[in-house]
Amino acid sequence: MRRLALAILAVFGASALLTADQRQSAPEKYTLATGIPCIYQKDAVSPTTVVGLFIAGGKSAVPPGLDGLAAVATRLLLEIPDESKVRDLMAQATRLSYVCLEDGSVILVECLTENIEEALRVAAKIVQDPLVSGLRVGRAKELMAANAKIEDDDAVAAGRNAALKALFGGRGYGSALYGTEPGLKSIDRKDVLAFIRRFVVKPNVFFFVETDLEWDSLRRLLETAFDAFPDGPAAEIPRQEPVLPEDRDVLVLKDAKQTYIGRAYALPRTGLKDMAEGYLLETLLGKGPGSRLWTLRADKRLAYGVDADLTWMKSAGVLIAYIETGRAKSPEAGAALDRVLSALRDDGVTEEELAATRTMARARFLRATEAKSPRLRTLGLFEVLGHGPEGAIGILEEIEAVTSASLNEYIKDALAPERALRLTVGPAGAGRSPGGLTCPD
Repeated sequence: MRRLALAILAVFGASALLTADQRQSAPEKYTLATGIPCIYQKDAVSPTTVVGLFIAGGKSAVPPGLDGLAAVATRLLLEIPDESKVRDLMAQATRLSYVCLEDGSVILVECLTENIEEALRVAAKIVQDPLVSGLRVGRAKELMAANAKIEDDDAVAAGRNAALKALFGGRGYGSALYGTEPGLKSIDRKDVLAFIRRFVVKPNVFFFVETDLEWDSLRRLLETAFDAFPDGPAAEIPRQEPVLPEDRDVLVLKDAKQTYIGRAYALPRTGLKDMAEGYLLETLLGKGPGSRLWTLRADKRLAYGVDADLTWMKSAGVLIAYIETGRAKSPEAGAALDRVLSALRDDGVTEEELAATRTMARARFLRATEAKSPRLRTLGLFEVLGHGPEGAIGILEEIEAVTSASLNEYIKDALAPERALRLTVGPAGAGRSPGGLTCPD
């Protein structure tokens, strides 16, 4: 079954490669007359435009005790004061949204290109002159509390959050994105204003645009709309390295019939080679039929969900291999998960498996960057991490260059048992090692 699955993946991936990268020009980097960098990529497939405003900071810049501050502040940058403008944007199918990442935040404007001038005018006004009142801060905190509850109810999200909290000591990368009850209670208007004034300044922002417009037309629109960003110092955020806690067992208590069991590993990030090897390892472990964890679902019947999740930040990467299983099967399933990881580390990959994994990884990457908005976010992340938008091409080249010998050496180091953080989200006693660290629900 495994060999058949690998063959299917190889054929599917090859077909994806034949049609990718032929529908848009290469990204180009410019500097607007306002002094703000802009990465521009023309994509004429559809008459739509996506503008991303990347702002330095993100979770890495959240001070201790103020969990949720980056999300609250970014949310308030989209507070539209005029209800008629909200109706107009909705009628035009214009979408304003935001996302907070580990090393920054992104304001997204998505619309039909024919409406881009009005969309930029509205977005620029509220971003450059946000209304930060005590009442609006309170409403934003209520929204964050609701989002936190949704994440807490999702075992996969809860497991990832617990891993980051443990590896980064609950600070910066390890803070709760949507805040904790005491953190949100501590945030007030002055904290939000200080965060915005520190990061929403010229040296700390850049644009990334995917559009069917020509550059000159887009440039004029951006320079006209976003002409009031203040000057200020570049953000200096200390590098935060992951540290494995003394107690490597983390339990998030939940009264549930299902149990999430994961193993988290901090990965080095020195360049695109590390990222390519990490991406291949993520694919090899848990991405679809034929992956190493798939047998626990399809053959062993020990899990109803298996996957691997890789997050990159400026200092490192965090890889989590996890399964979701029933409460009664959790001890057996946890042991089986460890056996799969141990076998991969001890035996490595064959040339045949690497070839199929490489094809699948490339296909995953190309599918994930096919549409304008996710492509913008992915290429923008490469810029944030210091590789430039061309990093997307670079990582594909590095994926192609990885050999079985180098990947097996990487796997031996990455999946070292003494570096594993053991995660359990579920009832007390489910997959728990003696003396583990408990994270209250």
